[in-house]
Amino acid sequence: MAEQGGPALVTRFIKLKFRPGVDKEGTNYENEFGWFNTDKVRFRNGKPEKIGGWTRRTTTAMLGTIRAMLPWSVLSGDQYIGVGTSKKLYIDNGSEPVDVTPIRSSGTLGTNPIVVTNLSTTITVNHTAHGAVVGDFVTLAGSAAVGGVLAATLNVEHEILTVPTADSWTATVATAGTSTATGGGASVTFAYQISVGLDTAVIGTGWGIGTWGGEAWGEASTGSTLVTEQFRLWTLENFGEDMIGNVYNGGIYQWDASSGTSVRAVNITSLAGQTDAPTVCRTVVVAAESRHLLAIGCNPRGSVSQDTLLIRWADAETLTDWTPDTDNTAGGIRLSTGSEIIAALPTKRDTLIWTDASLNSLTYVGPPFFFGTRLLSTNVSIIGPRAAIEAGDIVYWMGKDNFYVYDGSVQVLPCTLREHVFKNINRDQARKTHVGINRGHSEIIWFYVATTDEITNYVIYNYSQKIWYHGTMVRTAWHDRTFTSNPIAAYTDGHIYYHEDGCDDGTTDPASAITATVESSDLELFPGDGHQYGLLSRLIPDVTFTGSSVSNPAVNITITPRNYPGSGFETENLTTVTRDTLVSVETFTKQKSIRIRGRAVRYKIQSTALGVAWRDGSSRVEARTDGRQ
Repeated sequence: MAEQGGPALVTRFIKLKFRPGVDKEGTNYENEFGWFNTDKVRFRNGKPEKIGGWTRRTTTAMLGTIRAMLPWSVLSGDQYIGVGTSKKLYIDNGSEPVDVTPIRSSGTLGTNPIVVTNLSTTITVNHTAHGAVVGDFVTLAGSAAVGGVLAATLNVEHEILTVPTADSWTATVATAGTSTATGGGASVTFAYQISVGLDTAVIGTGWGIGTWGGEAWGEASTGSTLVTEQFRLWTLENFGEDMIGNVYNGGIYQWDASSGTSVRAVNITSLAGQTDAPTVCRTVVVAAESRHLLAIGCNPRGSVSQDTLLIRWADAETLTDWTPDTDNTAGGIRLSTGSEIIAALPTKRDTLIWTDASLNSLTYVGPPFFFGTRLLSTNVSIIGPRAAIEAGDIVYWMGKDNFYVYDGSVQVLPCTLREHVFKNINRDQARKTHVGINRGHSEIIWFYVATTDEITNYVIYNYSQKIWYHGTMVRTAWHDRTFTSNPIAAYTDGHIYYHEDGCDDGTTDPASAITATVESSDLELFPGDGHQYGLLSRLIPDVTFTGSSVSNPAVNITITPRNYPGSGFETENLTTVTRDTLVSVETFTKQKSIRIRGRAVRYKIQSTALGVAWRDGSSRVEARTDGRQ
């Protein structure tokens, strides 16, 4: 009851029903009844829920950082996942990943090429003009024991430790030498795999780097603007039953599925009968409507120099005939807008190709030219080679400062997290950005680098609900479900994981809990003149725990008061909501007594325990007016 002569107290229940999606484009206060922050949370029918967990698929870690995956099935029913890493190319056949990395050079070394030092596990191998770099892999065979190091220890794959000279390299072996000796015999053979790539782009500075006039005349640029060494990216495509692999700015390779996993991938320039096959290109695309292999950003015929605007294609349904003639469909075309091709994406209608200044369409038109190009838009950008994806008949991609959509015309895709993403992205590592799709939840997911040198963050556009949300997660490659039934993703530990599988984080052994959080913007308790305080005395939660793998799942609900938009938060009230029983209608904590005083409050729901799945509904709080000071 109000004091005599004082204002009447008002008591009401406030339903905490927030708009779906996250909006950080305005202030926290103006986003009232909206969500302001998420992590490991998605929205289903407008309500936030914890995402599914992940479990490990592979038992043996692959070497290097996984940057590309290609699941496919062959006519025999065998199922494979091609995997490209910064160091290797693998085939995952459901048991152990098999190394099918192409061989760049093989032959026989000179007589007694191996040097062993007493009590040392480092060996030196002499090989004139070997062409290897630190980290490359080479397999030796045919060597006899040297200096107490057994032949079985020498005749294995080695990772090159150092390159002292252009004619020698070192490696570490399992056992130390028992004497200093030179040997191996006259029949030692070598097989060098294609050189490894980098995990991280190396950024250059110096004269000529950066914008004109950005520094004083004659001074080196202090900006980090030029990628001087390209980290390893793979494009993996199917050509019939076979896999085609291309290293960004490198060669094109074929893995023949009919030969099985005992055979490595080979450069298409080594295939029998090949003519004029490209030796270097940016990426490859298989044009589904015509069965042409397209080499994007490749070297012209008769030259080894790369033209980053040139597109060439082989005769239909072949990898070998790249020489245009009157009796085949091989050919080429050069784009005229921009200075380099950045990315390419095959779609249901055509192949989209992004340069640094435009978006183009490459379409099969039949004889006599076979393919034609059309300029779709200028002044658009794409942030990296793997930043575009098709969902339905619509293409989405991440540019350097906006998200875009193409559905017959190019448009900016409105994003309520635009400033949050582009102000926090690490642009030196922006080309690591990659996109995946999770069709089971209508989600397009961009993974990007924020404050470190590796993928740390994600932003999701839900194209069914037309909303955005975000969070943190380290995933270096993603592929939607195929024969795997679940989406698959790669982690930096060299393993592939099934996503939407269980409730927990399977990157650890045993699995660990996933911390999932959604937090609202400030909610004014009694809107009006901005002076009225409210007193919260009761919380009636509305949460479901369907999908949990433990009998007593729980979430923490935190309500935090604040008096003014610019002031700090006051003492929060933390409430735990726990499932009591699970019958046909789920029963959980009925209500919680709380005591919170403020003009506005922020609502947060979070889970931190194993085996918990949850979805928020429309919780309510009981509030009454409580003065104006």
